[in-house]
Amino acid sequence: MSLGNRIKSLRRAHHLTQQKLADKVDVSRIYVQALESNRRLPSMKLLQKLAPALDVELNDLLADFSNTKEKPARVQLETMLDSGELEIWYRSKKLTEKELRRVYRVVQAALDDWDEEDASEEQR
Repeated sequence: MSLGNRIKSLRRAHHLTQQKLADKVDVSRIYVQALESNRRLPSMKLLQKLAPALDVELNDLLADFSNTKEKPARVQLETMLDSGELEIWYRSKKLTEKELRRVYRVVQAALDDWDEEDASEEQR
């Protein structure tokens, strides 16, 4: 189950509307809708607000991610890279093509580094 679906499921289980959840965590209803449809990924700060608002521990909210041994930051980064969200954000900052390629290389290097760390941990 995706994080967005998990948030939606928990919200419904607690009989909360999107607006009521939004009010509890200080975001707009539209933002909650974007989270639930996986168009946006919450920051760690927002996750820390969402967990108590949904009456779950943060670890339980992220259960699917911890089961796959992936860290939320990595999942968020990979999702942003795959969805083109990073490109849209960086283009809004008016980066040149060369600067944009540099950003992608840095992000990819971070992901590769995580892969290497995971592989070395599995060998231990």
